[in-house]
Amino acid sequence: MAETTKPEDKKTVIAFIVGLLIGGLLVWAFSGPTASAPRETEQANEKTEEKASDTKQEEDSIEAQVDASDEANTTPQTLTVGEGSVTVSNKKAGMTVPLAAVTYPVEEGWIGIRTYTEGRLGYILGVVRFSQSQGLSPSEIVLQTPTRAGSEYAVVMYTEDGDRQFNLAADTQIDKVFGSFTAE
Repeated sequence: MAETTKPEDKKTVIAFIVGLLIGGLLVWAFSGPTASAPRETEQANEKTEEKASDTKQEEDSIEAQVDASDEANTTPQTLTVGEGSVTVSNKKAGMTVPLAAVTYPVEEGWIGIRTYTEGRLGYILGVVRFSQSQGLSPSEIVLQTPTRAGSEYAVVMYTEDGDRQFNLAADTQIDKVFGSFTAE
């Protein structure tokens, strides 16, 4: 017995195939290969950033930003590397924590302020990058959240994974509190 195909069945199959083709084209159009900058452009950008950094060092200050595109409040001085210790010069509550004397445990990384309650570290309030090779030695840490009078805070340091951007998952905290203070 021969089977007959109805015109409605043919239309359904054709509509299905056309739908798959259109869907595939839309996926291809919106998920095409991502563009990447040529290596020469990246090198030119790095040289431009180095020149900008040198200019800022001559002016004895670098503008503060946590995203590491510009390094926060640094002066061109030699970075002291050793056991690691920090003295906070002014303990007034606010959006900055001035650093009086710092000995860094590594040549490149991040120094930051965290809440410190009953010997336990809490939230990170702000970080700034330091680097011996680039002459970055911060004089203060600009915070994202201000310190409060009467609260205790810890000064901690993190390693740098090479991307010059602070990332809590990749930049590992050095297992030590390098200093603490109570905001006034």
